[in-house]
Amino acid sequence: MLQDRFGRAVEYVRLSVTDRCDLRCSYCIPKGFKDFAEPEDWLTFAEIERVIGAFVRLGARRVRLTGGEPLLRRGVVDLAARLAALPGLRDLSVSTNGTQLARLAGPLKAAGVGRVNVSLDSLRRECMAEVTGCDSLPQVLDGLKAAKAAGLTPIKLNMVLLPGVNDQDVESMVAFCIEHGFILRLIEAMPMGDSGRSVGYLDAQGVLARLRARFDLRPQTVSLGGGPARYWATADGRFTLGVISPISQHFC
Repeated sequence: MLQDRFGRAVEYVRLSVTDRCDLRCSYCIPKGFKDFAEPEDWLTFAEIERVIGAFVRLGARRVRLTGGEPLLRRGVVDLAARLAALPGLRDLSVSTNGTQLARLAGPLKAAGVGRVNVSLDSLRRECMAEVTGCDSLPQVLDGLKAAKAAGLTPIKLNMVLLPGVNDQDVESMVAFCIEHGFILRLIEAMPMGDSGRSVGYLDAQGVLARLRARFDLRPQTVSLGGGPARYWATADGRFTLGVISPISQHFC
């Protein structure tokens, strides 16, 4: 079994299958950036299967496909099927910006993917265009509809908190998640690189306090995944909120 120096079992692996993305989010990719890795340098599917197979034999039980945008990797559904078939793997998930989900949600579910995390920073079309660099909201909403219809569950929406950009949209995102049965996760922007430092910082604790008072959120002791989010839920269980706060509450 893989263990860290505190004796904790390591059972969660995140696998980046490409660094390429079809969006240019303001907090992620610098304007004009084109220095992506060349495909011939990527691990092949056979190599990925071999590496993840080794992790599973060492006790990993959960694998998440990430990027860049992982659904841009040609043949990613076939890769998912190969990984889902590994004996001992219990949970295969995907983090995505949602632009490709409308066509791939069903095939991914059939291949063995159980759940998805989708980046969605606002329900306002103009705000999403500002953040992502293109008119992406209709594609993402279509992708969420397809993911829900395919039975991918739970669906978590990742919302990066951006001061003066989408801080006024949090309550509408909560209402949207209650309506559709999604989990909302609020993420503090990491000041990494010029892009991360330029978007500013919004303390998630202030937003959390606002939401706890309005929706009577209660802390949850059960983790909903292998990541660093802390979770709260309404008393009736209709809504769950996760907070990833690397600045205000260091999780490392």
